[in-house]
Amino acid sequence: MKTTSRMCIVLSDYPIKTIAYQRFLSGLGELTVHSFREIGLDLTNLVQARLVVCDMNIMVEFEAEALARLEQMFPNSNILFLEEDHSDMLVKFSNQRDVCRLGKLAEISVIHSTLKELLLHSNQKIRRTPRSRTNSLEPT
Repeated sequence: MKTTSRMCIVLSDYPIKTIAYQRFLSGLGELTVHSFREIGLDLTNLVQARLVVCDMNIMVEFEAEALARLEQMFPNSNILFLEEDHSDMLVKFSNQRDVCRLGKLAEISVIHSTLKELLLHSNQKIRRTPRSRTNSLEPT
């Protein structure tokens, strides 16, 4: 995959999973992957991340609040949020980003393919920068 200067962020309180995400993302060509064990940290200098993966042990009652906080912290980042006790997938598409809620009971191949798709979508968004009208018109 083609890389850009924007980084990926992995939020996980499982060290083994953190290493697995880092290896998988670096295998896809992502050179800069930051990992953290808490959502509550000050990550204001990383708001331009292209992908945020959150695989934490969060009680079901607090998952919606945690996801809303991530959406607010990373307004233009694609987000993969893994939820407890199910294998369903819910995806919210918007002009700026995609937010995918996936159950932790999903197969690892589903998680991998979802990560690949989210990275591909972030690459497409970077290439689709709108041109100003004056740049597209040639003087006659």
